[in-house]
Amino acid sequence: MKRVLTLLLVLTMVLGILSGCTNNVPAAGDKPVDETIAALPEGVTMEEKDGLTVYTDLKNSPFENSGLKITIKKGENGYIKFVKVDLEGRETVDYYTFDYSKNILEKYYYVSAMGSAYYYYYDLNKSEVYKVEDQEHKDITQTMKDSDRLGKAQEKIAGEIASLEDYYKKQYNMTIKEAVSQK
Repeated sequence: MKRVLTLLLVLTMVLGILSGCTNNVPAAGDKPVDETIAALPEGVTMEEKDGLTVYTDLKNSPFENSGLKITIKKGENGYIKFVKVDLEGRETVDYYTFDYSKNILEKYYYVSAMGSAYYYYYDLNKSEVYKVEDQEHKDITQTMKDSDRLGKAQEKIAGEIASLEDYYKKQYNMTIKEAVSQK
């Protein structure tokens, strides 16, 4: 009986030692640890998924009481999408998509108090809102102009773009456009 217990103890110790010994060499096909991940700001995680780079930032968002999920598709027809998330990382429906192949920003904004949503289309070259749609994608641009709300929306979106640009430059040391144009 003592022999069996001794043998089990030795076997357990050997397995414990061997399982703790790894050489951190990536398996065939695995990527080595990327320097980019190591250099991320505090509170930011990153993953590569289906050809997209996805950052989640729960600490540094330019928006009050929210974080950001940032999805980047790099290249000629690339885009970058900023989705507001709560402070635990759960996505909201509000987002900003920068599409530099068309030089537009699409903003989706949900107004919970009214139970309605709006799509804003902003020309990045002209720095103006050129179209607004309701939640059914019905064009309401003229209605917004007539009620004198288009100018206010345009001013607010310009400020949000500036905030996102400043945030991205500070956190990732490049412009939003540069992030998309990388290969």
